[in-house]
Amino acid sequence: MKRILWISRHEMTPEQHSDLERVMGDDVSLDVWKDTLSDVERLRPMIKNADAVAAVLPPEMYADLLRIAGDKPVLRSVAGRIPTGCIRTLNDGRQEQEFAFTHRCWQQILRAEFVTKTL
Repeated sequence: MKRILWISRHEMTPEQHSDLERVMGDDVSLDVWKDTLSDVERLRPMIKNADAVAAVLPPEMYADLLRIAGDKPVLRSVAGRIPTGCIRTLNDGRQEQEFAFTHRCWQQILRAEFVTKTL
């Protein structure tokens, strides 16, 4: 049994869970962080107890997560967008195509680097 820290405000879907077990080569149990995260450092104790980390985060947070995770895999779920054929009307009257999101695969993040300047 592999212990995975799942960082997301959303529940992991059955498709994500099943594919994660394939990726990890074993059954997985999830420790879940559902709150909005402003400092990855808060997760250090949970990461210490995990075999891997699966996260849905803003891109700039992955660099800190990789640093704290050390040699533990850091994963992210990749979703596909499939048109449903429906058109949604927004509160302001605009219309947009509706999409369903489906799990495509897991990716392991090997490096994350952001160089920015404030404008």
